[in-house]
Amino acid sequence: MKLALSAAAFAVEDGVELTVTAKSYVRDLFCMADKVDVQTSVAEGMVSLLSGESVVLHIATADVAALADPGAFAAANVPRSANDLKREW
Repeated sequence: MKLALSAAAFAVEDGVELTVTAKSYVRDLFCMADKVDVQTSVAEGMVSLLSGESVVLHIATADVAALADPGAFAAANVPRSANDLKREW
């Protein structure tokens, strides 16, 4: 299965910036940052992207472990979208 997006995360002064780029249409992108740190908050909500478009999501966290490994926020199970939903009938 081809992934509809790619993601890269970098530590910044007050958290992490997660850049998500669409490889194809991404519907209702959201960041499940609490999978990395339960105390996080994400400034942006559901975003849809066309192929080639990018969005930067700001993740506020003070967790030292999360800041030491910002790439954890770019893992496949953190940035999710409606594209990930599967119909199993």
